[in-house]
Amino acid sequence: MRNRISFIIVTSLIFLLTGCFGAKEIEGETYVTAMGLDYEEGNFKVYIQGLSFGNIAKQEAAAVEQQPILIGEAKGETFTAALGVLEQMTDMPINYGHIQTIILSKSVMKEKMEDVMGLIKHSPLLRYNFYLFGTDENLKSLMQMESFFNFPQLYTVIHRSDKIIQYNYVLPNMIYNRFISQYFRPVGTIFIPSLTIDKNHFSEKKEKPTSVINGEYVFSRQQFRGWLSKDELSGLKWFKKGIQGVTLRVGTENVSVRVKNPKIKIMVLKGKTPSYKVVVKGDAVLTQERKKLKLKEVENEINKKIKKDILHTIKKGQLLETDVLNISEKSYKYYLNHWNIDTIKRFNEDSVKQIQVMIRVDPGNTKN
Repeated sequence: MRNRISFIIVTSLIFLLTGCFGAKEIEGETYVTAMGLDYEEGNFKVYIQGLSFGNIAKQEAAAVEQQPILIGEAKGETFTAALGVLEQMTDMPINYGHIQTIILSKSVMKEKMEDVMGLIKHSPLLRYNFYLFGTDENLKSLMQMESFFNFPQLYTVIHRSDKIIQYNYVLPNMIYNRFISQYFRPVGTIFIPSLTIDKNHFSEKKEKPTSVINGEYVFSRQQFRGWLSKDELSGLKWFKKGIQGVTLRVGTENVSVRVKNPKIKIMVLKGKTPSYKVVVKGDAVLTQERKKLKLKEVENEINKKIKKDILHTIKKGQLLETDVLNISEKSYKYYLNHWNIDTIKRFNEDSVKQIQVMIRVDPGNTKN
């Protein structure tokens, strides 16, 4: 009798098991890795970039065969409506849970940022940790850029900006959760890196277009302010936190040093309106010196160059009516009992009373 009861219980449990009847085949969905958002002639336009598993898998000890990049595009009265068109036309269900990057056109950044934030807020599969870029290029062309050596598109700056910026750039990248946390601040500036297509520097049997970062789009107080190039933002690198090193060249590149772990300090000077003293410190190693300058002369040249770059960037920001280097942010954080927000927002180049640069240069190892 006991065995019969046990048999009935076990048999009943077997029927309750669902097994894998509802499982999805991973190759049966379209995995979107990047999205482009545009606005033109009153219509919202959406581009999606889908990659197959052949795009993603790395083949060791063998030539990598380039896989095609799937680009979808549609337009509608809203971004959601445009995505709905794509979802109705696709051969396989679209999965947005793997989006690593969203690229915004200039027109979207100028006119429709609220719609972008609404789309992201109400899309359950869009996480807040994707990269955010802007561009004035054709979005479809930009999303079709291929990586070197037939590697998948995931190995371009669009998908790996943190790795590439770490080694090759001095401009900051932007993750959406950081952007949205700073967007509504009443003072300071936030950036969206700008992408362009370069056709002049690489080839693989034929011309090899690449996607590169060429500047930053500037936002302040929930408004699009404009665009600044890498040269115009030359002073920004000294204000980046956690920067490991910067290669700095002076003049016609006769003098070159590698500045390691530069530190920035902003001091608020009290008065009727806030003013500031900026101090930059760091150690550098001499990597090139053709003019046969003394070490003290090299340090003077480097210090003057850094000060000039910072002033140049402050002035460029003033033309856009914003504090590009976020120098006034310290007053907002710690001195609201001394000045109101309207007073703090009146930052300009005259607000910076002193820029002190102290970079100590080491000759490093030399070869005779």
